[in-house]
Amino acid sequence: MDFTPRHPQPFTFQQAISFDPEVSADEITRLQNSISHLKRTQEELKEYADDPDVAQAIKENSETLASQDERIFMLKLALSQHGASTNSTHYELPPDVESGNGRHDGFGSGGNGLEPMDAPHSSDHGPSSSAGEAEEEYGMHL
Repeated sequence: MDFTPRHPQPFTFQQAISFDPEVSADEITRLQNSISHLKRTQEELKEYADDPDVAQAIKENSETLASQDERIFMLKLALSQHGASTNSTHYELPPDVESGNGRHDGFGSGGNGLEPMDAPHSSDHGPSSSAGEAEEEYGMHL
């Protein structure tokens, strides 16, 4: 199986297959958290979108969201090559009830658990003071 990304990625699909499944799962979680925060930032920036610099930041953030979403898809697909079930809700994010927006990158929902996910995680209720926060913030970025 092969996968050709639409967006620049820091690794190839074949490299993702070679990652330890636990590393891939941790990276999926980190990316989901990043997407959640970036989507909140996007909503806040919309208020100032008439400023050209802010409009440019919104555009760049949208590209980052699409790239991170695709990276999650790649990692989930790679996990499935290891025999991991990606149909589980473990790697899925609940719908974004605040914005009601569809997917930002044009991927459709096939219901197979492998489609890119872009909604915030339900357990994300703001800053955390857990010991893993620094690791999550500055951990391995694939």
